[in-house]
Amino acid sequence: MAGVAVLVDEARWLWRGRRWAHLVSDSSYGELHELAQAIGQRRIGFQGDHYDVDETDRARALAAGAVPVNSRELVRRLRSAGLRRRSGGEPRWQRLASSPAGADPDEVLAALGGLGAGGERLAAGVGRLGTLAAAGSLGLYGRPDQLAVVIDFSPPSPAPPPAAANRRVREAADEVWLSGARADGQRSLELFVGR
Repeated sequence: MAGVAVLVDEARWLWRGRRWAHLVSDSSYGELHELAQAIGQRRIGFQGDHYDVDETDRARALAAGAVPVNSRELVRRLRSAGLRRRSGGEPRWQRLASSPAGADPDEVLAALGGLGAGGERLAAGVGRLGTLAAAGSLGLYGRPDQLAVVIDFSPPSPAPPPAAANRRVREAADEVWLSGARADGQRSLELFVGR
């Protein structure tokens, strides 16, 4: 399995009362994103070469096929694969607006209106989601190169378009990410556009 694996180190970094680990691939970012998506990670959580996962998601990643390694082995294999990126290489996401589940998404939609053509495209995508956008919590995020709308929803919220492949939603975004269920059952639908 060496050379082709999603790896996870020990959950030993304490932050916000939980212990965290790193989820990486020593093969490809695509492989990493696929496993992260399956265990419910948000795409905006990608840190340039890894996802931070708490102890619960570490266990879920292991159950989904990730290979446990120590931190030194994780970094060594990431470097050997040429997939290691130093911190600061990937711009950080900043939350620009949000609305809680069931609230009127007007604040988010108004903020999108002031963000040029990319914001208009995202507003159109959110509008095409109808009841899902109204029932879920919405977050608007930005960084210098991209904008993203994240809709977090839980059953029994209306289901998103099949596999987030609704043509009209896809036309409004450069990338669409539909996560698998997290440990609490919640899922995320994320729409991304370039700035």
